[in-house]
Amino acid sequence: MRKDRAAYCIAVGGFLALLTAGLLYLVAQNRMTPEVNQVLVIIAGMTTVAALTAFQQSVENSASPSFVNVSFNEVLVSQSLADGYTIPDPSRVDEAKVTEPWELSLVQLVGSDNSLALAKLRMELERELRHIAYNNQTDISSRPLGVTRIAQELVSRNILPPTWLGALKEITYVCNQAVHGTEIPDDITASVVRVGGQLLEQLRSVRNNGGTS
Repeated sequence: MRKDRAAYCIAVGGFLALLTAGLLYLVAQNRMTPEVNQVLVIIAGMTTVAALTAFQQSVENSASPSFVNVSFNEVLVSQSLADGYTIPDPSRVDEAKVTEPWELSLVQLVGSDNSLALAKLRMELERELRHIAYNNQTDISSRPLGVTRIAQELVSRNILPPTWLGALKEITYVCNQAVHGTEIPDDITASVVRVGGQLLEQLRSVRNNGGTS
């Protein structure tokens, strides 16, 4: 996407540069009245500035992407999820999510497409939360609630433990950064996917067993 924006900026800058050259050529021919020539010079100055801006943006977009400074404390978040709950086997955390042989798992996406991995994690978390809400007669269909608001509703009804809410916020914060175009480093993505996978397994357990106890 950055390369596409860079190419677009170059194209716009080139057009503006040609337009500027054309305007200056007309002024140099001195076939217009002084008033018209003055207007053309002013327009040429404006197009020159616009062309330089477009070229500058093309350089910025074509440069190596800078990663957002996102911090994620995997140990702390994982501990908050483990409070009063058995942590799933990490080797099995991702198995339940692949229902078709051609579908890539979250772990497989890490490093190759971090944005997709985090977007998919967020979608799976929201799907599980909505499923739990439905199973517990919590009507959220008439309200456009996001992941955090659904979780808050379930916590308020003692369906989910309060300690999970903070962990969910930490996870979805990084996921939302990725969804909105921020590039997340591989190590942060892997960390979020690991803990997010743990939370997914716990949510599935709540959904299947009807509670956290």
